[in-house]
Amino acid sequence: MVASFLEEHPLKGMTRAEVVELLGPPTPTDKWEGTEMIYVLGPDGGLMAIDHEWLLIELDQQGRVTTFEVVSD
Repeated sequence: MVASFLEEHPLKGMTRAEVVELLGPPTPTDKWEGTEMIYVLGPDGGLMAIDHEWLLIELDQQGRVTTFEVVSD
């Protein structure tokens, strides 16, 4: 589901404001210190979903998305 969402809504090049408009405010956490914007996506898709998936977004100096990735903890 996340993959299809990201295909329909390419984040690269979006401004911080555009990301917040699309996804809402980032999740407050210090889990990935130094990451610009973090969103918890929910339990991972495994059979025993004890981990969560997260969307990590990095911005450039102009406040535009340069990279993003989905990771599990």
